Amino acid sequence: MANKAAVLGTGQTKYVAKRHDVSMNGLVREAIDKALADSGSTMADIDAVVVGKAPDFFEGVMMPSCSWQTPPAPPTSR
Repeated sequence: MANKAAVLGTGQTKYVAKRHDVSMNGLVREAIDKALADSGSTMADIDAVVVGKAPDFFEGVMMPSCSWQTPPAPPTSR
């Protein structure tokens, strides 16, 4: 199944100005848990996770610290 991708489910965190009850990793995990529930899947079914975020202030902050990530994909030529 090379070069194929699918969006199985989506998940979003609670919309509030500030969340003092959860870390950045916790926010990512919360969204992933909701996406898994939406799709009826488990982490064992997932090869990779794509995160969309806003604003750009968080660029490079969210993903490096997520210890449960899969290894990075190898580079491809275009």
